[in-house]
Amino acid sequence: MKKILVALLLVAASGTAFAEDGAALFKSKCAACHGPDGKGATPMGKALKVKSLAGTKLSAAEIAKVAAEGKPGTRMVAIKGLSPEQLKAVAAHVKSLK
Repeated sequence: MKKILVALLLVAASGTAFAEDGAALFKSKCAACHGPDGKGATPMGKALKVKSLAGTKLSAAEIAKVAAEGKPGTRMVAIKGLSPEQLKAVAAHVKSLK
């Protein structure tokens, strides 16, 4: 019984850490242009005419792909050095923005 409880606590804690990693990565890699709320209301975001990410219709997989590869025809460049897990965490954070 104790082993099951410990396993459940570890799973719950890892989910929280995953979400926090996404928020921290977004803050360090994306917020300069997209802003902490994802709405693009930063000086850089306004200059680049960044679209709001809050409430985006893109799927988490599409967000991760854009983050990994950039978006042709825009100034969105690839975010280098992130693992697939980190990209998923950032995408999950973006999906949480309202």
